[in-house]
Amino acid sequence: MRTLLKTALGVGLFLALLGMTRAQDTPKSILEKAAKAHGGVEKLAKDRATTSKCKGTLDIMGMSLEVTQEVVAYSGRFKETMNLTVGGQNVTVVSGYDGKKGWVSVNGQGMDLDDKILDEFKQAANMMRLGKFAFLNDKNYEVSALGEIKIESRAAVGVKVSNKNFRDVNLYFDKESGLLKKMERQALDAQTMAEVTEERIIKEYQEVDGLKLGKKVLVNRDGKKLMDLEVTEVKFLDKVDDSEFAKP
Repeated sequence: MRTLLKTALGVGLFLALLGMTRAQDTPKSILEKAAKAHGGVEKLAKDRATTSKCKGTLDIMGMSLEVTQEVVAYSGRFKETMNLTVGGQNVTVVSGYDGKKGWVSVNGQGMDLDDKILDEFKQAANMMRLGKFAFLNDKNYEVSALGEIKIESRAAVGVKVSNKNFRDVNLYFDKESGLLKKMERQALDAQTMAEVTEERIIKEYQEVDGLKLGKKVLVNRDGKKLMDLEVTEVKFLDKVDDSEFAKP
């Protein structure tokens, strides 16, 4: 009788462990849950233009500067306009990427870009693609598990996304809601031209046209705050003219 009891307990424990293993989240299941939480793959992957406006602070050279930002993004292309005041002078920095070439102008004066800066533009376009979960069924991307961490006292599960043409990006999702909590990658610091660890933490979400989009975002570089932004407006358009992304 005692032998049978031990055997039964052993089988029960084995089945319980087997059940736990089967229930464990895989990278694919984590991403599928996340895509659903953000509004669904079909809506997310729809190729339409997005315009957004932000306000917040930029911490550079020992200063915390108030900034406003406008971004237009469409089909792997983008243009960003940032306005700030430095030493009492208004500065407007406009940068764009047309899918192949990038450009930057400061107060209307164009700047030459080297290959490292151009590559950073390509990396940024890939980040936008990842944020829309457009890579889920793309065989050029590989995903692997990163395990569980805490982000602002909440459990989050991570997935590494790899593509031979881009740097690896670590995505961390709230374990309960499935919403993206952090994007982590190696980025180029334009001031030092050195690689730094960048993390983008989504602190708050908003719903726009049935999609969950970041409303408050904190950007850190090597553990120090770079930007703290709040998205004040988001609009979707069917398309944007190609000239929007062309070098002026």
